[in-house]
Amino acid sequence: MTVLPFIQNLGFFGISQSLSKVNAPMAAAATNSINKDKLFLNLISTGDDEEVTGMCDSHPEGPLLRIGIYNDTVLHMASRFNRTQLVRELLKKLPKDCNHQLAGKANNAGSNMLHEVAAAGDAMKDVAEEMLRRDRELLFARNKLEERPIFCVARYGHTKMFKFLAGEMKLTERNPNDGDNKHFLQRNGETTVLHVTIFTEFFELAHFIAESYPYLIEERDQNSMSALQYLACNPNAFRKKKVAPRRGFMEELMVSPRSTVLDKLITSYKSSHEDKITTSNESQSKSYSLQGLVKLLIKNDTSWRASINSEEVNKTKETGIKEEEKISQENEGQYTRPNEGPNSREKNEQNSQKYEGSNYPKSFVVNNDYKKSDESPLFLATISNIQDIVDEILVCHPQALEYINKDGMNILHVAILYRHIEIFDTVAKSEMLAKGLLSAIDNKGNSLLHMVCLKRRSQASEKMQSPAFQLQKELLLFKKVKSVCKTHLTEPLNKDHQTAEELSAARNEKLHHDVKEWLMRTTENCTILSVFTATVAFAAAYTVPGGSDGSTVTPILHSKPFFLVFILADVISLTLALTSVGIFLSILTSSFQLQDFETYLFKKLRQGIICMILSVSMMAMAFGATIILITTWNRGNAVWSVAGFLPVPIFFLSYLIELVTCLTKSCISDCVI
Repeated sequence: MTVLPFIQNLGFFGISQSLSKVNAPMAAAATNSINKDKLFLNLISTGDDEEVTGMCDSHPEGPLLRIGIYNDTVLHMASRFNRTQLVRELLKKLPKDCNHQLAGKANNAGSNMLHEVAAAGDAMKDVAEEMLRRDRELLFARNKLEERPIFCVARYGHTKMFKFLAGEMKLTERNPNDGDNKHFLQRNGETTVLHVTIFTEFFELAHFIAESYPYLIEERDQNSMSALQYLACNPNAFRKKKVAPRRGFMEELMVSPRSTVLDKLITSYKSSHEDKITTSNESQSKSYSLQGLVKLLIKNDTSWRASINSEEVNKTKETGIKEEEKISQENEGQYTRPNEGPNSREKNEQNSQKYEGSNYPKSFVVNNDYKKSDESPLFLATISNIQDIVDEILVCHPQALEYINKDGMNILHVAILYRHIEIFDTVAKSEMLAKGLLSAIDNKGNSLLHMVCLKRRSQASEKMQSPAFQLQKELLLFKKVKSVCKTHLTEPLNKDHQTAEELSAARNEKLHHDVKEWLMRTTENCTILSVFTATVAFAAAYTVPGGSDGSTVTPILHSKPFFLVFILADVISLTLALTSVGIFLSILTSSFQLQDFETYLFKKLRQGIICMILSVSMMAMAFGATIILITTWNRGNAVWSVAGFLPVPIFFLSYLIELVTCLTKSCISDCVI
C-alpha cells in the first residue's frame, strides 16, 4: 500500500522532468524573440545605447544579429536611424575575425551597412571611415538594384559623404578613358550618379559631379536620356519659391474659431518673418548651384549638332511622310494593308469614328510613340517653358536655333504648339534669328500660323481657364503670330489643303459655341440684378426718409447734410443701373462673331459689371444716409451711423475689386500676347 503511491509520485516526477526538458528550448526561443522585439524598439526610438549593447553582448552573433522582417542586422538598424555613437560602440564589440564578414552581411534588399551609413548623411562620415578600415569590400559591394554605396549617397544628396567615398575609391586617380570610373558611378551600366542627383534636385552635388567627372554629362540612362534632357524636363526646379500669402483677418474669421484667430495671425506672422532668412539663403544657394550646373551641362552638350540634312534624318522624315499618307488613305477607305483581316478593318473604323466629333483634323492628333529622348534639350526646355536653359543654349550654341526635330519643327513651332509665348517673343525678337524660321513648315506642311490652330498638348502644370478667356487667348495669339510672320509665309495651305484661318474657325467652333452660351447666361443674370437695382432706386426717390410736408410737398429732412448724400447716391445708383442694363442688352443683341471675342465683347461685359456693382454700392450708401437721417445725432447713436455705411465697404472690397482685377488682368495679359 505504501509502495504504490511512491511509484506513482516517481512516475509523475519523471514525466514533469521530461516535459521541462522539452519546453526548455521553446522557452529559450521565446526569450530570444522577446529580446529581439525589445531590441528593435530600442533601435527605432531614442533608447539607451548601453541597453542595446548589453543585449548584443548576450547574443552569440552580437551586433550582426538579424532582426526585423527585412533581415537587417543591428548595425543596419543603428546606421539607418543615425545612431552614430551606438554604431561606434557596436563596431568596437565586433571581433577581429568578423571584420571580413561585413560586406557579406546584407539585408533582403542586398544592402550592407555601408549603404545605410551612406544614406544616413554627412554626420556618419567618421563611422563610414571606421567601417572601411575594417572591410574595404564594403565600398564596392552592390545591392539588388546594382547600386554601390556611393550611388546611395548621390540619391540623398550628401556632398561631404560623396567626396569622402569618391576619395576612398580613388576615382580622381583613375584614367577616365578606360571606363572604370563610369562603371563605379553607374547603375546597371546606364543611370549615373549625375542623373540621380538631378532627379532628386540636389543641384549642389550635381554641379560638383559634373565638374569633377565631365565624362558623365553625355551619358544616357535606360531611357536614352541625358542629364541635360532631364533637367530641361523639370520646370519646377527653375521656379522661384513663393511664400504662401497669409490669410487676412476676415478669412481667418471665416474658417477659425474666434478664440484662436488672433493667436494664429500672430504666430503666422512670427513664423513667416523668421523663416524668410533661412528660406532666402537656401533658395539663393540652390539657385546659384543650379545656374552653374546649367552652364556646365550646356557647355558640354553636342545634341544640337544633329543635322536635319543628314541621310538618317531624311530617311526618317520620308518614312514618316509615307506613313501619314497611308493613315490618311486608311481613314478615307482608299488603302488597305496587306493580309488585313476583318478585325483590323473594324479597328480602323473605330479609330476614324473616334475623331469624327472632335474639332481637330485626324492628322493633327498627337502621336503616342512620342519619346522625350528624341528631342533636343533646347526643345525640351521650350516645352517645359524653362527660359533660363533656352537663353543659355542660344548664348553658348547660337547654331542650335536652326535645329529641326524629326517632325520638321523648329523652336518657333514648338513654342507656339505649347503656348509658351515668352520664348516665342525672345526668339522672334533676337538679332540672330534666321528669317527662314518664320517661313518654315513642318513635315505636314504646317506653318507657324497653322501651329496656333493645332491641338494644344496639355502640360501637368497648366492652369485651368474659363472657356471665354481661353478663346480670347487663342484669337489674340493667332493675330499676334500673323502680324509677325505674315510677310514670310510661302505656303498658305498645309497638306490637308486648309488655310490657317479655315483651320482656326474649325478648331474653335465648339469653343465658340460654349463661350457664346456662357456669355449670354452671364449677361442675362446681370441684367436681372441691374433692373432690380434700378427699380429700388426709382422707388426710393419717391419715398424719401422722414416723409414730405403735406402742404408744400417738401421733404421734411431736406435741410440736413446727409439728405443731399441720399439724393446723390440714389440718382447715381439709378443712372448706373440703367447704363448697365443698356450695355447688357447690347451684348445680348450682338451677332457674336468670332472676331468680337478678341476684345469687344469682353470690354462691354467688364463695363457693364463695373456699372452694376457701382450701382449696388451707391444704393448701399443711400441706405446708410437714410439710417443717419432717421436717427438723432449723439454719441450713443454713433454706432448706428457707422453700421449704416458698413455694407458699402464690405460689398465694395469683397466683390468689386476682386472681380474687376480678375477681368482686367485677363484682358491685359491677353492683349500683351
